[in-house]
Amino acid sequence: MSVTRWISLSFAMFSAWPLSSYADTEDSPVEDSNVARASVNDDAFTPGLTRSTGKGRAIAAGVVDFNGASEKTAVNFGAEVNVYGPFRLVLRVDNVFDQARPGIGAAVQWLDERKHGVASSAYFQYKAEGFAEPEGELEALVSFGKQLGAVHGTLNLAYGQDPEGNERDGEVAFGLHIEPMPGLFTGVIGRYRDALGSNGDKSTGILRDALGGASASYLIGKVAVTATAGIAGVETLTSGSMQTGAAAALAVGTMF
Repeated sequence: MSVTRWISLSFAMFSAWPLSSYADTEDSPVEDSNVARASVNDDAFTPGLTRSTGKGRAIAAGVVDFNGASEKTAVNFGAEVNVYGPFRLVLRVDNVFDQARPGIGAAVQWLDERKHGVASSAYFQYKAEGFAEPEGELEALVSFGKQLGAVHGTLNLAYGQDPEGNERDGEVAFGLHIEPMPGLFTGVIGRYRDALGSNGDKSTGILRDALGGASASYLIGKVAVTATAGIAGVETLTSGSMQTGAAAALAVGTMF
C-alpha cells in the first residue's frame, strides 16, 4: 500500500475515533476540562514543541507559522489518537498549501511523572517529501515533561535522516511556562536544529536554524489558542551565515 493511501486511511480512522469514543464513554464536563487543561500545560498545542504525555482520547491542532529569517509562512496540521493503552497514532501534514509534506507515525508514553518523577513519550515518524513522493525522512523524538512547583518544563530531543543517511539533522527544543491565572499559560520557548555535517534538507538547503521567544496559551472550554513571537535564525548552503528575522506562530487546537 502506498504512503498516500496509508495516510488517507489514517485520517479516516482519526475522523471516526472521537465519535466512537463518545459513544462508548460519557465523561463529565469537569473531567473533560481537567484533561484539556493538562494537555495545554503539557505543551500539546505549543508550536515547535511535542508533548510528553498521552492525555485525552485525541488531540488536533492547526498552526500558521511565519519565519522572517527564511521569509516563509507555513500552515501545518497535526493530530494524535490514542489507539491502545500508552500507544498513539501520530498524523501530520506540513506546508499544507505549499508542497504539502504528509507524515505518519506512532508514539508511546513510557514514563509517568507520578511514578518516575518525569513524564516522557517516544515518537517515531515517517515524513514524506510530498503526497506523490514516497521519499522522505525518518524521525525519532523523545519528549520529557516535568512540573517544578508553578513552572512546567518540556524538553524535546530529536534525530532525523533519510533512509540512505545522506540527509540528517538533530534538534533540541524546550519550553518553560507558568499559569498566572486559570486557563492562561505564559512562558518562553527555544529551539535549535543542525544538519550534523550533512547538506541539510535537499528541498530547502537549510544547514541550521534556531528560534527563541515568548509563548502564551489560553484555554476556552476544550479549545486552546496559542501564540508565540520571537527571533529566528536560518543558515543555508547559499547564505554562508546565519540570517535573522522576526518569527511568530498562531495555533488553534482541541482535545476530543
